[in-house]
Amino acid sequence: MRISILKKIFCFISLMCIERMSSAASNETFLVGSPDSRTEVSIDLGNKITYSVTYRGKVLLAPSPISIQLYNGSVIGENPVLLSKKSIHIENPVKTIYGKNAWIKEDYNELYLRFKDNYSVVFRVYNEGIAYRFITAFKEPLKIRDEEASFVFPGNCKGYYCKGNKEDYLYEAVYEFSDISKIDSGRVAILPLLVQIPEGPKVAITESDITDYPGMYLRAEGNVLKGSFRNFPIETNVDSNQWTVSVTQSADYIAQTAGDRSFPWRIFMIADQDKDLLNNEMVYLLAPGQRKGFDFSWVKTGLIANDWWNLWWDHSPGSTGVQEIILTGVDFKSGTNYNTYRYIIDYAVKNNIPFVNMDYGWCDLFDFRKIHANLDLPKLLAYSREKRKGIFLWCIAKTLCRDLEKNMEMFEQWGVTGLKVDFFERDDQLGEQDYQRIAECAARHHLLLEYHGTTNPAGISRAYPNILTFEAVYGSEQNNVDNKADPEHNVTMPFLRSLAGPFDYAPGSMNNVSKSHFHPFSGFPLTMGTRAHQVAMFVVYYSPLQFLCDVPSNYLKEPDCLHFITAIPVVWDLSYPLECRIGEYIAVARKKGNEWFVGAMTNWNARTIKIKCDFLDKGNYEVEIFKDGVNADLNGNDYKIERIPISSGEEISMDLAPGGGWVARFIPKDSQ
Repeated sequence: MRISILKKIFCFISLMCIERMSSAASNETFLVGSPDSRTEVSIDLGNKITYSVTYRGKVLLAPSPISIQLYNGSVIGENPVLLSKKSIHIENPVKTIYGKNAWIKEDYNELYLRFKDNYSVVFRVYNEGIAYRFITAFKEPLKIRDEEASFVFPGNCKGYYCKGNKEDYLYEAVYEFSDISKIDSGRVAILPLLVQIPEGPKVAITESDITDYPGMYLRAEGNVLKGSFRNFPIETNVDSNQWTVSVTQSADYIAQTAGDRSFPWRIFMIADQDKDLLNNEMVYLLAPGQRKGFDFSWVKTGLIANDWWNLWWDHSPGSTGVQEIILTGVDFKSGTNYNTYRYIIDYAVKNNIPFVNMDYGWCDLFDFRKIHANLDLPKLLAYSREKRKGIFLWCIAKTLCRDLEKNMEMFEQWGVTGLKVDFFERDDQLGEQDYQRIAECAARHHLLLEYHGTTNPAGISRAYPNILTFEAVYGSEQNNVDNKADPEHNVTMPFLRSLAGPFDYAPGSMNNVSKSHFHPFSGFPLTMGTRAHQVAMFVVYYSPLQFLCDVPSNYLKEPDCLHFITAIPVVWDLSYPLECRIGEYIAVARKKGNEWFVGAMTNWNARTIKIKCDFLDKGNYEVEIFKDGVNADLNGNDYKIERIPISSGEEISMDLAPGGGWVARFIPKDSQ
C-alpha cells in the first residue's frame, strides 16, 4: 500500500521523536513506540542489552537482559558496542493464501541496531505487541551453549500455562491458572504462555520462525520468566522399533548452526481485552514468507472424515491387533478393510467432505509397503480418485524420515493427497529440522500435511502452506482416557494455543453428556457439554483441515447436525471476535463470501450472551441457528434448529446451557 508523502513525513518525525540517545557516557538508550503510541520499548546498552516495555504508561516488563552464549565462552549481547542504527516504519496489507483473515494489516515501527563483533538486534513494535530477534554475520558455524531470553515482570503475576518437566513432551496438556513463579524447581511451561498484569492488560509470550533451532520453553525465577531449550541430541533411538525418536544422549549445548543467520523472533503480545488475543496475527506476520521456487496453487483446505474416534482395539485370538472401525447400519463387516473405506468415501461424496483419513492400521508401522491384507489400497485409491476425494494416510515421522525422498515419491505415485504425520514429540534442533525437511519434500511432491503429535506451528505454514494444521493441543481424543478436555478447557485453550497457529482439536462428537454422566470409554467415546457446544467449535476453532471426530454412522443418524457442520467453511475472509472471557465463554463471528457465521461456547456455567450484529454487512439476513435445547443441561444431545430474520445492527440473544453452545449462519436475503 502506498503511503502518502505527508504520512511518510509524519512517520519519520515520529520515529525521530521516539528514538534518542541518553547523555550518560556508559549507557545508550533508545525508545521505539508502536504506531498508535500506546506501547513503548526502551532498549538499554550497558554491560548487556536489556529491553523494557510500557503500555499506556504502565510498566509491563522491567529491564530484561537478552543474549546468546556461545560454546567458546563469548557472549553475543555482552558489552555491546554500537556501530549503526536504523529506524523504519512499515505499513502494508499482507495477502494470505488462506487463514482466519484473507488480508492482514501489517503496521510496525522497527529499530535495527548493528554492533561490533558481527551481530545485530532488531526490535519491532506493533499495536498488538513487540518482538525482537538476533542476527549474526559470522563466517564460521556457531555452537550455542544457551540463549538468554528473559521477561522480567515488575511484580507477582498470575498466568495461564501448561506446566511439566523439561524432559517431558508437554504440548498435549491442560492449562492451569496460577502464579507464574510456580514454574520453577526444574519445571517449564510451553509456549504460548499468557500472563495477567495486575490492573493491566494480558500479555502472551511466544515465538516465530524456529528455523534450525530448538523450540523455547519458559522457566521461572520468582517473577522472571526465562527461556529454556532442549539440548542438542547426540544419540537417538532412531533405529529402534519404537514409535517415537527418543534422545538417548544430549550435548551440553542447544544448537550448532550457521554463523550467518537470523534467530527466532521472541514475541510479547499485548491485549486490553481477552477477545483481542483471538485476532493477533503476529506469529504469521513474523514468519518467513512463502518458500521461493514453489507453486502452492494446488493446496486445498476442507473437512476430513476421520476413522480414529469410534474404534475398537481387537485383541482376540487371530486378530490383526489393529484398530477396527465400528460402523452401524451397514451390510458388511466394518474394520480395516476395503468395504469400510469405500463406504466412508461414498459418505464424503454425499456430504461434500473433501478428504478421508486412513489412520493407524493401514500398513506396518515401520514399512509402508506392507499394507493391510484386507484393504486393497491401490483399488481404494483408484476409487477415491474416481470420486474426487483426497486420501490422507497416517504415518509415524520416524518411518517417513528413514527414506524421506523415496517415501514421498512413492506416495505421490500412489495418488495419495496428504499425510497425517504423527509421533514427532520433539522440538530440539534436529526435530525442528525434520518439520522443515518433511514440509519441503512434501511440497515438491504436491502432498498436503497434518502434523500430529507435534510442537506448536510457530508460523511455518506461511512458508509451507501445504502444512494445513497441527495438533499440539489437548483435544477430543483425550476423552477416551480422562475427563480433562471439558468445556472449561475448551473455552480456555483458544486464547493460548491459537496464538501460535491452527490446531487440530477434532470437534463434532455426537455423544454429548453432562459432567456427572461422563466417563472415558474408547469403544463408545463421549464428550462433555452439549451438541451445540461441539458444533460451535467448527466456527470458533480455526483449522484449514478440520477433522470430523466422529464416525460416519453417528453423523448419518443426525442429518441436521451433519448438514449444518458441512456448511461451515474452514478458512475465512474475515474474523471478528465478539464477547469473550478466557476460561468462561467465547463468541466469534467469521465471514466467508457474503455469509457470516457466529459460534459461541461456555464453560460449565449457563449464561446468556447478547451481541449486536454490527459486524454484518448492511442488509437483511435469514439466520439459521443451531442452539441448545431446553433440556440440554440434562441431556447434552438435546438441540434445536430455528430460522429467524434479522437486519445488520440488530441485537441477538444467545442462551447457553451449562457446557453449552450456539452457532448460526447468516445468509443475505438478496442471495437466496
